[in-house]
Amino acid sequence: MLKTYKAIINNDRLHWLEEKPNFLKHTQKKLVYVTVLDNNPPDIKKNNDTLVDFFMQSPLYASDINLDRDQDFGREVVL
Repeated sequence: MLKTYKAIINNDRLHWLEEKPNFLKHTQKKLVYVTVLDNNPPDIKKNNDTLVDFFMQSPLYASDINLDRDQDFGREVVL
């Protein structure tokens, strides 16, 4: 029996909508069957959140953890 994985194809790229097959490796070639379901694919939410947004939305946000840090002024590199 074939397992179905939902994705959107854009030119030669796949964007996985649900679980990605865990047995795929980036360099493997696989034979696939494509079924076109609709002319209007669902909106793909691009995650443009920053790390700060991630922490602000986490359950640890109100735990008084200080996430601020001093500015990094770089390091001297000897060549």
